Amino acid sequence: MNPSLRRPTAALLASSLLLTVGRGATLPFMTIYLTRRFGMDVESIGYALTLALTVGIVFSLGFGIFADKFDKKRYMLAAVAAFIGGFVAIPLVDSVALVVFFFSLINCAYSVFSTVLKAWFSDSLAGGEKARIFSLNYSVVNIGWTVGPPIGTWLVMYGLQLPFWLAAVCAAFPLVFIQLYVRRSVAAETEKNAAAWQPSVLLKDRALLWYTLSGVLASYVGGSFATCISQYVLVELSNPEFAQKVVSVVLPVNAVMVVSLQYFIGRAITPANIGRLMTIGMVFFIIGLVGFIGAHQNLWLWGAAAALFTVGEIIYAPGEYMLIDSISPPGMKASYFSAQMLGWLGAAANPMITGMILSSLPAWTVFAFMIAAIVVAWLMILRGMRIASLQTAA
Repeated sequence: MNPSLRRPTAALLASSLLLTVGRGATLPFMTIYLTRRFGMDVESIGYALTLALTVGIVFSLGFGIFADKFDKKRYMLAAVAAFIGGFVAIPLVDSVALVVFFFSLINCAYSVFSTVLKAWFSDSLAGGEKARIFSLNYSVVNIGWTVGPPIGTWLVMYGLQLPFWLAAVCAAFPLVFIQLYVRRSVAAETEKNAAAWQPSVLLKDRALLWYTLSGVLASYVGGSFATCISQYVLVELSNPEFAQKVVSVVLPVNAVMVVSLQYFIGRAITPANIGRLMTIGMVFFIIGLVGFIGAHQNLWLWGAAAALFTVGEIIYAPGEYMLIDSISPPGMKASYFSAQMLGWLGAAANPMITGMILSSLPAWTVFAFMIAAIVVAWLMILRGMRIASLQTAA
């Protein structure tokens, strides 16, 4: 890596970690907060959180696209400032509507930061370094999701609002890191070899369309699987205590696998082998999902299935980033990564879809639908790769 890029890269990875710790310390407890503070029922909370997550993702698309038009450093600073403002505001307001609004703001700010962060890496790093840093960032994010919830659990014991203040404090450090160590980027229209900034290009890029649709299905499978599993166990076994045990096994296995293997597997992904590795990832997803169906009340099988499932996740996450990077022209990186963020609508919809399936079909069909979804997602990736190769040849 270019020595001049080491400090800003480290600063951005540290910022990604701290923002995720703050989000991880609060997001799992939003249900508790809304119940205790406003007396909301679980169904209403589910709709409110889904709305906030969806609004955050959709609005981040528009804001992320404009990041190609302006300085990425300032854009990241603005996103972090909005992130802090949302967490400071939530404990101070007495309206459910305002809480949902500020939670949407937090999700939008986090999505914009993540998008611009990937665009900065894509613009600044050499080809061989991108997969390594994308994988390292994914590991950092998972460390944040591993560390954040236990800290949030501890803080809630002393005060319902403390996790929000922690998130705001954690986000203050990235403001300093980015201001000190990240240099201003060149605007898209002045970058060497940059394409003309035309958001309409996104609508015309068929490879991007297929990759984004694939991302919706892949995030439906992998983005909210712990919530899906807890819903499944509650219905299939009618045992809330065992559901907690399953989640307490699956989440640590997932976190340990990602943190320990993501960097090494991710750096092995290259343009030459990405299609083959995405196929392998799809196979591991399917094996893990079949394992979930057969695990029943055996915690060892739940853990083993989670490990196999996670290998698929470890391959797919940086693979999707690399595919988007490969088709995005210079000067349009943030726009393309913003479009990719729409894929997380699948994860946002997972709890709702899972509830609908469990209320009308046998419980095991939850995972059958997910198997079908990941196969279709894989086929969409192959289709997108074929279109991308034709576009490059043309």
